[in-house]
Amino acid sequence: MSTLAEVHTLYPTNFRDPAATLRVIADEIEAGKHGDVTQLAVVLLGDTCEVFGAGPDADGGTIAMLLQAGAQRMISAVAEHGRGA
Repeated sequence: MSTLAEVHTLYPTNFRDPAATLRVIADEIEAGKHGDVTQLAVVLLGDTCEVFGAGPDADGGTIAMLLQAGAQRMISAVAEHGRGA
């Protein structure tokens, strides 16, 4: 049976603290844990919904593609997990 291991989980010790979680991710990027990170897409939901992108090609289309790729990865992992149930 497949697991949801491909989906990065929010850090259980601080997932309710978005700023702390972003700091952990930044530390991991700086430590090289995720390889050579060249693009980043983040969605924040507060009083408004904000979308951020960073990287040399961080135009609207690239950020939309990154967000869609992340969504597809989550959907695939859930679908695969459901097949084994």
